Parts: sequence; structure tokens; C-alpha cells
Amino acid sequence: MRATVLILFMLCILTEEATAASILIIESYHKEFAWDESYNRGIKSVVDNDHTFSHFYMNTKILPSEQFADMASLAWQAYLKLKPDLVVLCDDNAIKLLAYKFGQTKVPVVFLGLNANPRDYGLTKLLNFTGVLERPIFKRSIILADQILPKKSNKKILVVFDNSQTSKASIEPISRNFKSINIGKVKVDFQLIDDFVKWQQVINNAKESGYDALFIGLYHTLVDAEKQHVSPNEVILWTQKHAPLPHFGFWNFSIGARGNVGGYVLDGYLHGQLAGKLISKILKGENPNDLAYEFDRQGRYLFSLEGLKRWRLELPKKVNAQSHWTN
Repeated sequence: MRATVLILFMLCILTEEATAASILIIESYHKEFAWDESYNRGIKSVVDNDHTFSHFYMNTKILPSEQFADMASLAWQAYLKLKPDLVVLCDDNAIKLLAYKFGQTKVPVVFLGLNANPRDYGLTKLLNFTGVLERPIFKRSIILADQILPKKSNKKILVVFDNSQTSKASIEPISRNFKSINIGKVKVDFQLIDDFVKWQQVINNAKESGYDALFIGLYHTLVDAEKQHVSPNEVILWTQKHAPLPHFGFWNFSIGARGNVGGYVLDGYLHGQLAGKLISKILKGENPNDLAYEFDRQGRYLFSLEGLKRWRLELPKKVNAQSHWTN
């Protein structure tokens, strides 16, 4: 009897060990980046704690583009060394540089944070892939800003991004050539900027150029006059201090007393949870090719109390009731 119990106990241990999986998360950016931090929390809130996670950071928000391929090679070496049961590719740079290689393997892959069309990177042909598309909620964000700003017909809004591949992929679904568009009665212009000096000029001149508000998108790859990377925190803080107009955002990490006023934003935590659900299904035996791509079906209202006070803005009652708040 005791021998039978011991055998059953050992079988239970072996079963638990057999179901535990190793997961390699290859991230385009860096550990401290708020977007990465939030989607990682989202993933781990859904995926069973028994599984082990390893991370590789490609640092493409900081390194020059000439080094991206080298970082992708190092990420591939990490995969070969770890031999994980599942790989997560995060954001466009990692997906673009590594999708083909992983498509030649049998390891299941979940991507997240993809701004480009999956066809652009050949993902629709890769049977071991599924993932989560990242689609900033542009139209609803612009309409919200129109409701919040002082009443005026024919408003003009300037949307400002850094000139990264991620920024281009974010804008292209609504303006393929980055040309002006109209959303309702609001004219929307776009500027993609390489360096911090130009960024400062554009922000400083926005009011004189006839704009009623700004949207600050991504600002993480700007360089200074010596071509050195400028900290995103420095960029958004300078923008918050010097912008002559209310400035809204599309992502939760950009909102706060030292950032954008607010907006209807994508939440990295919720985005990560969508990826986590796909990961869990695959680890339970489902085929990635049988799992449809996910996307953010909703954002959330997030506003800075300090920002609203500074610009003397009031939210519509329904928006106010649904909003999340930060200082």
C-alpha cells in the first residue's frame, strides 16, 4: 500500500514537471520601458505561475538602427541556448527581424504589439504563429479631444511622432502616406521627427501654426545634435513644460503630471493579457494556426488631474464617470 502511494506521489510530481513550460520573451525595447513592463505584467497575470519566463531585450529604442540586426542575432542565439517551449516576439522590430527564422522552426510563437499589417512580415504564411495586433485608437481619440477642447468649428490637431519604424507602422493604417486627414470636422496633420531640436521647434510653433491641440505619440528614438539618443523621459518632460497647447496621448505610459494630459489610450497590461490568453491556450495543446489574431477591442479613458487643471479642461460627464486618473 505504501509503495502504491509513493508511486502515485511520484507520478503527480512528474506530471506537474511535464506541464511546466519555458517561455522566452524577446522584446524590441528595454526592461525599463513602461510599455514592456505593463504587457509583461499582463502576460503573467494570465499564464500559470508554474511556467518559467526568460527575457531578451533588443534595446531598439536606444541603439541606432545599424545595430538592430546584431541584436536580432543575439536574440536568436539566446533561443538556441535556452530551447524554450514557446517564444513571444514583442513589437515590430523583433517581429520584423526574427519572424522568418522562427517560422522555419516548430516552436510555437505568439507575437504582440504588432503595428504593421501581418502580411508585411509574412506572418500569415507561418503556421506556428499567432498573436495580438496593436492598433492605437486614433479616431476615437481625436473625437474625444474635439469634445474636450473649447468649442470651435473646424479645429486643427497636430499628431507628432518620432521617425521610427514603429511610428510609421502605427500611422499607416489611417494615413498611408502620412498626409492630412479629416476626422469629423477636425483636420489632423502628422509630423514624423528624427531629432530633438526639430521636435522642440515643431512643438514651440504649433500654436502659431494654427493648431488647437497636439497629440504626442511615440518619442523614444530622438537624437540630439551629436546624434546621441535622448531619453524619452527628457523628451516628454520638456514637451509637458513647453507645449503651448493641450497635448493628448494614445498610450497609457505617456499620461501624467509630467506627460500628456490624457486620452482614450491603449493599455499595455490589457494588451499583455490578450497575449497571455493565447499563450495559455497553446500550452494546453491548441495549435497556433487555429487561433485567430487578437486585437485591442477597447482602450480606457486615462487623465492627469494636473494636466486638466493646467489647461482648464472639463470632461463630458459620461467620460468623467468612466475615467481612470493619475496625478
